[in-house]
Amino acid sequence: MMKNRDKWITVAFLIFILVIPFVTVVRDILPHRQEQELSEAEKAVLEQNGTMTKDEEVQAGSASKEETQQVYTPKESGFAGFQKRINQFTDGLFGRTKLIAFNTGLTSFLTGGTYIESTQTLKGKNNMFFYKTELDGKPIWDYMGINHFTEEEMAAIAANLTATREHLNGLGIEFYTMCIPNKEIIYAENMPDTIARVNEVSRGEQLAEYLHENTDLVFVYPKDALMANKDKIQLYYSTDSHSNQIGAFVNMQEFFRTVYGTSAEIDSVRFRKDITDYAGDLVTMAGLADKYGIDTVYAFETDSADKAQYHDQVLLYVGDSFGGFLSQICKGYYKEVYWEDARDFQYSMLERYNPDVVIWERAERYCEVFSEPILIK
Repeated sequence: MMKNRDKWITVAFLIFILVIPFVTVVRDILPHRQEQELSEAEKAVLEQNGTMTKDEEVQAGSASKEETQQVYTPKESGFAGFQKRINQFTDGLFGRTKLIAFNTGLTSFLTGGTYIESTQTLKGKNNMFFYKTELDGKPIWDYMGINHFTEEEMAAIAANLTATREHLNGLGIEFYTMCIPNKEIIYAENMPDTIARVNEVSRGEQLAEYLHENTDLVFVYPKDALMANKDKIQLYYSTDSHSNQIGAFVNMQEFFRTVYGTSAEIDSVRFRKDITDYAGDLVTMAGLADKYGIDTVYAFETDSADKAQYHDQVLLYVGDSFGGFLSQICKGYYKEVYWEDARDFQYSMLERYNPDVVIWERAERYCEVFSEPILIK
């Protein structure tokens, strides 16, 4: 009897692991396959927040013909290309989202809602979720303070940023740098007690202090401004790894204070509530989007910006997804604003946009890339 049961379990397991890839392949090669598309509301939120990539904008129909022709997608070859195809296949496995949601929901149920099993998402206190990946930066290491830079690494970053400033200044372009604190740093009180901090000075703060003490570079790390404002209103989404646009406003006002000597308070401008049941990237990755639609999406009303802070200049914002949010705020303060993902930046874009000001921004979990000379020909 036991042998028969074990055989049936083995057969069921083999069917399970073979059928899902088979169904995935068949589904992908069927003619007239209907691609999953974003709803109009979701497109509007992503476009407004500035988090859609160039490829996604084209697919969503929000890019112009000229922008479509300018989209650049690098082609990987060799092992990198093979690995990408494997990742694309596994990401599209039939029933993958439902399986993730089942596993996450089961672990949450068994632990009384205090823990979820996810490779990328960590559930903290007060229904706040955090990014625990080690494949897209190491935000938990940043929080723990266990990945500090060496003196040599910070010196290399300082040298690159200085060289970049000198190069762009020689072209008549102002150059500034921003590093946006990880959510874990600002909302440390909501992190699980099981994650111990070895050093409360994070890598981003360490780098900011080094550059302030050893160079005359403008390197904006707005931790203090965020900490001073976080009790007034929520600055980062509970369910997403990013700041909301109110947080982005605080970040940019700290930039204006540092660079121009002017600043404005949150209550001096207007934010429109676009969505009140938003489920962000962290709960989506964990398969919990249907359960945690608890965030409010705010949109900055650019016409409420203080005209005294306006600059009749063209700004090119080179950064990551945080830069999408920040560039939206900047549209109330500059004549023209362009945002480019730092990973796709090409030197020719300086000629295309002819900026007066360049801001190079990276989230704290990416701050080591400030050593890469992407803005120098």
